[in-house]
Amino acid sequence: MIKKFLTVCIAVCFVSAANAQKINIPVVEYDLNNGLHVILHKDNSTPNVVVSLMYHVGSKDENPDKTGFAHFFEHLLFEGSENIGRGEYMKTVQANGGELNANTSNDRTYYYELMPSNQLELALWMESERMLHAKIDSIGIATQKNVVIEERKQRMDNQQYGSFMEEVFKRAFKEHHYRWPVIGDPEHIRNATDKDVVDFYKMYYVPNNATLVIAGDFQTDNAKKLVEKYFGDIPRGTQQMTRYHIVEKPLGGEIKDTIYDNVTLPAVFMGYRSPAYGTKDFYTLEIMNSILSEGNSSRFKDNIDNKKKATQTFLLSIPMENPGLTIVFGLATLGHEVKETEDAINHEIDSIINYYVSDEELQKAIATKETEIVSSKRSISNIAHTLAEYHTYFKNAKMINNELSNYSNITKDDIKRVAAKYMTQDNRVVLYYLPKSMKK
Repeated sequence: MIKKFLTVCIAVCFVSAANAQKINIPVVEYDLNNGLHVILHKDNSTPNVVVSLMYHVGSKDENPDKTGFAHFFEHLLFEGSENIGRGEYMKTVQANGGELNANTSNDRTYYYELMPSNQLELALWMESERMLHAKIDSIGIATQKNVVIEERKQRMDNQQYGSFMEEVFKRAFKEHHYRWPVIGDPEHIRNATDKDVVDFYKMYYVPNNATLVIAGDFQTDNAKKLVEKYFGDIPRGTQQMTRYHIVEKPLGGEIKDTIYDNVTLPAVFMGYRSPAYGTKDFYTLEIMNSILSEGNSSRFKDNIDNKKKATQTFLLSIPMENPGLTIVFGLATLGHEVKETEDAINHEIDSIINYYVSDEELQKAIATKETEIVSSKRSISNIAHTLAEYHTYFKNAKMINNELSNYSNITKDDIKRVAAKYMTQDNRVVLYYLPKSMKK
């Protein structure tokens, strides 16, 4: 009883602490004449600045016969430009005390530099070069084709369970372009012509399909002048961007399959069709996920892992612009059947559907999420990314200041309703990954 009382008190204290820290990320927003959306977040607490560009293009915008192009450009735009030598992009940033990276999702592509604040102009010039003068020639295309195909081998084909996302998504989606992996089909990349690549660049990597964020130590008037100097004259894209507005039909029943692969232990992966990022149901699922699988006191940990019904479990809802998937994973215990792991996971999910979670579980999950949000806002890199994504998806960067309220008002009724709506057997794909030695 004392232990339970202390746990409740700790959870309530966490909630109170998070609520006491109101998020206030001041931003200045405007559009250039060419359609580029600019977001400025000034924070002079450290002498650093993040310059980032998010293009509203991901794998879902690709032709089904030419997949992997958005991810391919994540690599190709590091080749250089008309004014930056081949292979010099990364060297230049690092030589000036900065770091950089890029990433691609189903919905967008993101590039950024974290620089000393006195190198703001350099970072803006370099990003403008990528937008206007990227080096897209046969040498760079051939080089990056090999890089991307090798990356797929290393990350997916040669990794235990590395193909699970591809295998789950292609069964969960029959029409929507989420059905193929972001990295694409290696044959599509290998067979892409130089013209295919140039056409994709000209269509999507234009100012009116991009969000520029500057976050950190700068003077607003100077930043605006530099943005105009380096981006103001870039022509607006004139092509009609190809968008595929596909509403996937209900799954219509459980899809179950077995994959025999080079794996050590049997595993089960479940993919549940789930709501789009930014909806109340998505945030509610995140709280449900926390109750089930986050931390040493979660239900999965207590009732599955600790009881040796699985070696490892996790559950996450993937934030996607359109309705996507919630992924559940269970790695079987040595000497046990994978069905035992699946049954244990099903039992815990069914308990969320059939019974209310406790006040203690709900308070703790909300507190954990709110503390995570507040903590993430200490990083200008995280702030820049969040601002870019909110504008790209929702045309509302100021949603960053309302993140706490997405979770604070979630109730036990919400969790029960959402679990019953999405976490059902007829709304999921179930895959068993078994060692090849088990194949009869």
